[in-house]
Amino acid sequence: MTKVLKTPNTMVVAGQPAIISYVPEIGMFRGKFIGLSGYCDFVADSIDGLKSEGEVSLREYLEDCRENLIDPYEREEKVKTFTLRYPESFGEQLAVAAAEHHVSVNSFIVETLNERLKHA
Repeated sequence: MTKVLKTPNTMVVAGQPAIISYVPEIGMFRGKFIGLSGYCDFVADSIDGLKSEGEVSLREYLEDCRENLIDPYEREEKVKTFTLRYPESFGEQLAVAAAEHHVSVNSFIVETLNERLKHA
C-alpha cells in the first residue's frame, strides 16, 4: 500500500516523506526529506528523476547515520509557536470551551487543530 500525503508539494520516496519545490535559478525541482534528524535533499528535473535521486540520497544518508551511530529519524517533536489573531468574543468562547474540557486554551486549540488535520 502506497502512503499518500494530502499536503501540496510533497511526495513519498522510499517510504520517507519529502517536500518538493521548484528552484527557478537552476530550472530543477528540489526535494527535502522531512522527519529525519539531519538534512537530506535531492535535485532532479522530473518526477521520475526526483524518485530516483531521492532514493540515492536517502540511502546514502541512512548509511552515513549507521556508520556514525546516529539515529536517522527525529524522535522528539519540536514545539513551534505562532501568533493567532481572533475577535475578542472568540477568546471568551475558547476559554469556556477549554474549561469545559479541563485543559488550557493552548491545549484546546492544539487538540482541535489535530482533529481537523486528521480529516483534511
